Amino acid sequence: MKSLKTHQRLILFLLFVLALTSLLSPWFTVSANWITSHWPFQLPERYSFAKIFNRTFMISGILLFFVCRRLLGIGKFADLGLTRFGDGSRDIAIGWLLAAGSMVALAAVMTLFSVFTPYFRLSPAQSISRCANALLAGVFAGLLEEVFFRGILFKGLYEQGRLRAYLGANLFYSALHFAKPGDAKFMDVFDPLAGFRHLASTFTPFLEPLPLVPGIFGLFLLGVVLSFAFTRTANLYLAIGLHAGWVFGLKTFRVFGDFRRDDLGWMFGATEPKILSGVITWIGIGLVAVAVYWITRARPGLASATPPN
Repeated sequence: MKSLKTHQRLILFLLFVLALTSLLSPWFTVSANWITSHWPFQLPERYSFAKIFNRTFMISGILLFFVCRRLLGIGKFADLGLTRFGDGSRDIAIGWLLAAGSMVALAAVMTLFSVFTPYFRLSPAQSISRCANALLAGVFAGLLEEVFFRGILFKGLYEQGRLRAYLGANLFYSALHFAKPGDAKFMDVFDPLAGFRHLASTFTPFLEPLPLVPGIFGLFLLGVVLSFAFTRTANLYLAIGLHAGWVFGLKTFRVFGDFRRDDLGWMFGATEPKILSGVITWIGIGLVAVAVYWITRARPGLASATPPN
């Protein structure tokens, strides 16, 4: 283990947690079913196997992460790109406004091309609730995903070469978004291999890879810009702000309007995920990268370390 890099240890750790989850989730499902049938006041409704699998993975992953943090080679938070929050709060705000602003600009372009109609689809209370949930989702996704994909994986590969880091970390980041959980089925009979079959089913979308290419490319570009923000600032705060702003924009896009047709075309996304698979969005992501460069033009960043090529 001592010869392994931090990102290699973390990948092995995730594989271990997935295997452990696959073993434990059938037992937890049977236990939950028994409680529901015998003590309904404790657990009034049944949970699908997919939900129990996800909760088992999340809880066991968090608990084991804190137990194994030193074994994983993760010491100070600053080593992950999380320096003092006071030093990065301005970067978070700038990143969030830049990302959210890019989504507003995209909505304006889509309206201009008669693809999107802006209006209030929901009641004020529903709109506020949806925006609040999107804001929280953006914060959690921005923090957790940036720590893993940029602070650990990208940084670990960056020490071995810039090209390897930008390609490897961000291809992994984009492809992982298409791993979908299985159907929300209930497990009526104990099946010790149900967890492993459920895990395998998450990769079924890759059996037909061509429809995924535009979406993977769009997410890859997002990852590249987030990685670029990390290298320019030598911390994760600008990347966290960008990530949170984009998540917020995507989740609230249809709060303030709706698409005029199902197929948005090659310009705005003919395949899933819509918007991210569109050429106009790719251009917008490129413009955000230019803005990141301009904002961070006076900072030395990670580039001062001059990693091998």
